[in-house]
Amino acid sequence: MESQDARENGGRITIYAPSVTASLAVSNSMAVNGCCLTVVSRDKERFSADLSVETLSRTSFRELKPGARVNLEQPLTAGKEFGGHFVLGHVDGVGRVIHLTAEGENWWLGVQVPEDFARYVVPKGSITIDGISLTVARWRERIAEVAVIPYTYEHTNLRDRKPGDAVNLEGDVLGKYVERYLEARSAASASNFSIARLIEEGF
Repeated sequence: MESQDARENGGRITIYAPSVTASLAVSNSMAVNGCCLTVVSRDKERFSADLSVETLSRTSFRELKPGARVNLEQPLTAGKEFGGHFVLGHVDGVGRVIHLTAEGENWWLGVQVPEDFARYVVPKGSITIDGISLTVARWRERIAEVAVIPYTYEHTNLRDRKPGDAVNLEGDVLGKYVERYLEARSAASASNFSIARLIEEGF
């Protein structure tokens, strides 16, 4: 991250990324640490994106400092192979790194998630941390632990993470749809029960 101008009413972030700017155009989407942003300007080496109040309130961007490494991903295009799980770039909240522990050639990353995000965490299910599709290997006391292979460690900003660092979290969209469906079904059942009771009471 080259610079960021974060204010109460929004802001702008500028990313130095000469390896991807040639393929970008103004109005393109780009995920930055798992947050889908719109490119508003670019040159040969960098691009900028506006940050809404909502984005600043739901992500770790306020804590980013110039020089910080960020994860970048362009949208999936038609005809490309799909791997991992569906990641929309819609950040649900911010977690905190608890530890990053080496184990042989691999690493264990532990992240404490907010209470309202915990319902989306399923052991052996998918979780997105700073835009990286990962699998929850261990889950206890609101701490999701994931195994990080050497390739992921070397090619993402996870190698920079320290305890206390903020990370963007996105839950599995399929879980969100299931949750919404169950809420709607429960509300419909309650409504039908109320109508049936009124009929029984002669109204």
